[in-house]
Amino acid sequence: MSKRKAPKGCFWRGGVLWGRVQVKGGDVRWSLRTNDPEVAKRRHKQGKDRAVAEAHYGDHRRMFSEVMQEWAEQLPRQVSPTTQQRYAVSLGQLQPFLDGVYLDEIDGALVAEIIRQRRSHNVTDATIRRDLVALSSVIGFAVDQEWRDDNPVLARMARLKERRDPIVLPETADILRVIDAAPGMFAQMIRAAWLTGARENELATAKRTQLDHARKQLTIQKGKGSKVRVIDLDGWGYDEIFRSLPTALGSAWVFWHHQGEPYRNVASRFAAIVNRVSREAQKQAQDFRPFRFHDLRHLHAVEWLKSGRSIYDLQQRLGHASIKTTEIYLTYLTPEEKRIAMFGQAQNQAQVQRFEQAETAATATKHSRK
Repeated sequence: MSKRKAPKGCFWRGGVLWGRVQVKGGDVRWSLRTNDPEVAKRRHKQGKDRAVAEAHYGDHRRMFSEVMQEWAEQLPRQVSPTTQQRYAVSLGQLQPFLDGVYLDEIDGALVAEIIRQRRSHNVTDATIRRDLVALSSVIGFAVDQEWRDDNPVLARMARLKERRDPIVLPETADILRVIDAAPGMFAQMIRAAWLTGARENELATAKRTQLDHARKQLTIQKGKGSKVRVIDLDGWGYDEIFRSLPTALGSAWVFWHHQGEPYRNVASRFAAIVNRVSREAQKQAQDFRPFRFHDLRHLHAVEWLKSGRSIYDLQQRLGHASIKTTEIYLTYLTPEEKRIAMFGQAQNQAQVQRFEQAETAATATKHSRK
């Protein structure tokens, strides 16, 4: 009778299965004392964990929380304060998966479970990838310290598809329901996102010194890419929100809560409110479509263009490095609105004609490929 196939990491020696693993450059082999591949598979996992723990930890098997603490102490010398804050938020989101876990227990299966669970809660792949980058940084630090040999996060990150989630614009009625359910000045922050197109972190970190009441402008100093830009609020949020925002004694923030503290974890706070509104709508058999805080930025962009304003002004308003990024919003416009957004109300007719000809040619090419 021929021998059955040995499980991964195992090999046959005579009629007995043996285990093998590379640890710190050395080849460790041991008898699994069985000829049953299923039993050998379980015993290999146990033996591998034991060999790794003995090689890296000796009598001190490190908890992930211990490693993270040491990683955090050296992090300020390597990344900016903004990146540190982003890593902290991401690891906070992953904390339920990592509490009480040993460093050597973080493997591909655990990372895959993190991805599965996060997706089941409608977390986008872009956010999951961002959170895994923070986890990978901690594991990479452990590898550099020779506390483990591999970084299983990297392989799983590579398998996450790079894709842009389709933009679904929220309905006005749904936004108003969420605003009504939001506490304190958080409701005003939601309204501000809708009327300005600013990102959640830009609004959460905006200081009163950045708000120019005379010019009705908000200067964003810590936007994406750490670039400075100015958002015009005249007709887009100043009278409705910013002119009468209350201030807290000693607080520097435009939007604050409790004793002048800034809002943190805005996206997760917002998601909790949306989930609460969604549950209430279901109980009352009412229509409600959940949406993300970032979707308010998309809605603002479309409404800006539909009002007859320039796409190039919108590019600067949103802080896009490339006009190609801003052009995704042209999909939501009529042909006439699109022409106005790109060329203005009184643009040279020849330029408009060239644009129409280009669109006609592109449509013809598309149909010819079908």
